[in-house]
Amino acid sequence: MRRHLFDILVLLAISTVVATYLVLSEPSWRSITVRVYVFVVGGLAMLALVAAAGDAVPSRLRSELDAALAEGTKRPKPLPELERMQREVTLSTASAYDLHYRLLPHLREIAQARLERCGKSPGPDTLGGWWPLLRPDREPPEDRFGSGITLAQLRELVAYLETIR
Repeated sequence: MRRHLFDILVLLAISTVVATYLVLSEPSWRSITVRVYVFVVGGLAMLALVAAAGDAVPSRLRSELDAALAEGTKRPKPLPELERMQREVTLSTASAYDLHYRLLPHLREIAQARLERCGKSPGPDTLGGWWPLLRPDREPPEDRFGSGITLAQLRELVAYLETIR
């Protein structure tokens, strides 16, 4: 109510000045002016009552139901390593440079670890058709902006690496 008290008093003063001016300047409008003035004062009184009632009710920021629903909808934050790997895969499908410097070191490490578990070492006989891509002495691409690996090829390579036991 205190927030709106000044506004209500200003509106009441303005309406009183306007009604007084109309009553004094136009005597023929006197009855209509008084009725409109009483209507405006009644509206301002209702506004004051509603404001006072709103201030009297204790306010909550959120209901308990809203708080419970908000707790249930929190999504777990993804792992930063997973997000980084997703970015590297996306970049590697776009350019040969990113494939060579970002993704291939990870794929070489995976291939070497899986082959070492079997007692083998990476080479053309163990990696087959993927050896030209995964060999450690592979030259950087001449066209840095050339196309990288396609998602289909990457899926095939990952599936092949998963078969190494």
